[in-house]
Amino acid sequence: MSRFRYTLNEAVGDPKAWYYTWAIADDVTLASSCGFCGQEHQRLTYEVAHGDVTLWICQRCVGRYPVGGVIDGDRFDLPSVRAYIHGLTARQKQRTCSDAIRKVQAAMPDLQLSEIVVYFERNLQLSPQHAATLFTGMAHLDEPIDPRIFEVQTRSIAHQDEFGTLNEMERAVVWPALTPQQRRRLASLGFAPGGTRTRRGRASDRRELPAPRMPALSEPAMLDLRIEPTEKSTA
Repeated sequence: MSRFRYTLNEAVGDPKAWYYTWAIADDVTLASSCGFCGQEHQRLTYEVAHGDVTLWICQRCVGRYPVGGVIDGDRFDLPSVRAYIHGLTARQKQRTCSDAIRKVQAAMPDLQLSEIVVYFERNLQLSPQHAATLFTGMAHLDEPIDPRIFEVQTRSIAHQDEFGTLNEMERAVVWPALTPQQRRRLASLGFAPGGTRTRRGRASDRRELPAPRMPALSEPAMLDLRIEPTEKSTA
């Protein structure tokens, strides 16, 4: 399979002519597409405008193109715009994941999720065991939620071993939410679900992984302008 080329749609013109409306859409099915590069299977998209025309663009294009931003009539420089979007993104992702947990709680009151709620609020990630429990519950919701909206901790040896203690079904449920790097490490330890190609590692290969994946926008959120993101219009 050839790698997707992130090429700006010619109809977009000069990206500098566009500006952010500060609206963010968080698609829990990862089925959105980018109006700049055309890339599909996106979770987060950001509304941009040029005159009366609006588009929704992906995180990669947010970091790639110098789209502007105006707040209270003041146009901000590019670093400030990206810093502010980073803050909006972090809050939106946390809110979406919390909403997903609450939906599982409402649909499956017998499922013990109180510990998972506290753990996520403290870490903004899930342990392998918590992920297995939550994702199993999510699979029974009427409206689908892709488990990849959550980040699963496998950086430490303790969390790697915790994944290894999961049964075959639980590993298979958590596996889609892991990054390629996480999958390679766990597969090398012999922890991949059945049917997945593995490369068993040596005991001396055990090590902690680098820090978990971060959003594409890595600038700190320094602006406190308190504009809340809005939902993508369905009209």
